[in-house]
Amino acid sequence: MQRRKSPAAQAKREERERRQILRRRAARIRATAIGGTALAITALAIAVYSSSLFTIETVEVVGAVRIDADEVRTLAAVPAEATLLRFDADTIEARVLANPWIGSVSLSRDFPSTLRIRVVERQPAALVDGGDIFWVVDTEGMVLGQASLETSSTYVVVRDVPGFDPEPGRTSNTDPLVNALRVLSGISPELRDQVKAVSAPSVDETALILSSGVEVMLGEATLLKEKAALVLGIIEEKGSGVVFIDVRSVSHPISRGIGE
Repeated sequence: MQRRKSPAAQAKREERERRQILRRRAARIRATAIGGTALAITALAIAVYSSSLFTIETVEVVGAVRIDADEVRTLAAVPAEATLLRFDADTIEARVLANPWIGSVSLSRDFPSTLRIRVVERQPAALVDGGDIFWVVDTEGMVLGQASLETSSTYVVVRDVPGFDPEPGRTSNTDPLVNALRVLSGISPELRDQVKAVSAPSVDETALILSSGVEVMLGEATLLKEKAALVLGIIEEKGSGVVFIDVRSVSHPISRGIGE
């Protein structure tokens, strides 16, 4: 025979069931509200993204020194309908990087209407004598363009480079040129300030031509600090009488004076 529950127990059971029903109902209401809010936010985001809100009205160029800011804007070619929320960053950056003088580019937004283009320019390292034309190159051998009258007397000239086929935007991998550029970047500032030109017919025959007229055979771009110290020491010791120095072997440096 099944024992009947007391009225008090029955009442407690019914109260528990009622509370469970209320909790489930509240959970459904919260889920519906959250879902509705999410849908509303998504719809608003899509509407803002697709609208003309935050239309790019100003393109600001930062970091341009040797190249004109207007040229950067022209390269960027930001579409008239572009907004700060809707523009093709990769395409714009690729267009700007088409200029060999620009080493890197980054984009940032300045709300409500400015797109900022920050460029880092490549730094010229030397001029390469191409025969009829002098070409500006950076430390990696990237050909930046033809030298202007302003730059033709500013940088060291690398000459006698075999196989130099210049094309702006392309890196020259000619071994003598690469070696010459490493020499220029690796010797001491004190010696580099005296260099007028570099003759680079081969790696082993790489030579510095100093503003005093002294020819310095350095060869391969190794032990450059030691080689530079030897050169400066010989010049200090022999003064204007020295005309040729060979430090390709740091253990057996050679020097010759006038008439030797």
